[in-house]
Amino acid sequence: MLPNGVSPSVVEEVYSTLNNPASRSSSAALEQIARHARTHVPFYQNLKGEGFESLPVVTKPMMVADRSQFFDERVNSDNLASRYSSGTSGVLYDSYFDADRISHHRAEMVAAFRFLGADPFAPTLHGTTWFDVSVRSKLVYFLQGKRMYSGEHDEQSIRAIARWLRRRRGTIVVALCSYLDALFEGFRKYDIEFAEGVVGAVLGIGEPATSSLNELIRAQAGVDLAMRYSNTENGIFGISDGALTRYRLNTATFHFEILDLDSDRPAPPGGIGRIVVTDLFNRASPYIRYDTGDVGRFALDDAGATIPGILQELSGRNRDFCIGGTAEVPQRILHMGMMELADQLQEIRQFQLRQNDIGKFTWVLNAPRSAALELRLRSILDDCVGDIVRCDFTYDSQQLVVGSGKRQSFVNEIPNPESLFRSRSLY
Repeated sequence: MLPNGVSPSVVEEVYSTLNNPASRSSSAALEQIARHARTHVPFYQNLKGEGFESLPVVTKPMMVADRSQFFDERVNSDNLASRYSSGTSGVLYDSYFDADRISHHRAEMVAAFRFLGADPFAPTLHGTTWFDVSVRSKLVYFLQGKRMYSGEHDEQSIRAIARWLRRRRGTIVVALCSYLDALFEGFRKYDIEFAEGVVGAVLGIGEPATSSLNELIRAQAGVDLAMRYSNTENGIFGISDGALTRYRLNTATFHFEILDLDSDRPAPPGGIGRIVVTDLFNRASPYIRYDTGDVGRFALDDAGATIPGILQELSGRNRDFCIGGTAEVPQRILHMGMMELADQLQEIRQFQLRQNDIGKFTWVLNAPRSAALELRLRSILDDCVGDIVRCDFTYDSQQLVVGSGKRQSFVNEIPNPESLFRSRSLY
């Protein structure tokens, strides 16, 4: 019995698509969403040309500039479900969904967990940032059979979570990879392992994984780490299929394009480019040829042709995690919370934090030059990372975003940071 009117046929369609690397988006569905937009959505109504291929690529800043232009003109946005996000882009944004799209999204989630071999309706341990935790949110999670984990490291919290897991079988753990690292490192530190079947699946989101994190999870819970590629605006794009940076794509719901980094022409087969998606079902607020701000490439078959259902590499996320500790004992840092603290400093218009080496950082600031501001940012690093050897500051009056509007708030400049974790199990 599926909840909230979720269609079994949609679940099966998405599940079948994830299992079929050669699957393509329906050309009829592409033309249908394009025709809908040209008829009912102001931004598209006066564009020249016909069909899907003539529509322009759009970006988040374009949509933010005049959000009303991207709604079906027959829809009242106040009656739509919405999600708020600043995400990694730094662009404050509300995305909207009608009831049919929400129902479709729930079916996609069921199909994704089936693809992972997990029970879609199992209890969930959900990692979330500490500033999202409230009495109300805890109660909502409890009523949904979920538990919140906000990055606690202390033994009492870690053991309490372990007891919660052991009272349930097949629990799904979903969190940013930095939270997974903190949680499972806590299990390792306190010699906590789980019998087979207690943890049904571990799903990383939002940050890149390392093979060492996968090994840690396998050692403590007996399952492999899986990764989900998704965003707030659209939903679940794909699920990793064994390789942590390769994804099976949900072509039943989305059409994917890889375009040149500097133009809207298709990238060559297997070439790195901008990931542009079209949501085939969001009619209330269509996302058509939407530049996600991510970079990647399609897989190729033996003949050198594109495999449309496999994203071979998600290049835009391969190094964007912060490393603390020492070279001998590195530690993945919960840097999303650190970014939130910096974002609360009102004198900063935009910022970027660059890690030059372990203990060495540079803040790039679009802000008035200020010794007091620098002291506060240094303090954030001291509190969140520790062992700071050097903290530099540079100022830039330009917008710190790329063409899609995506701002990379954190950049790790350490060559091959994954290599630092390969020997962690020795210490």
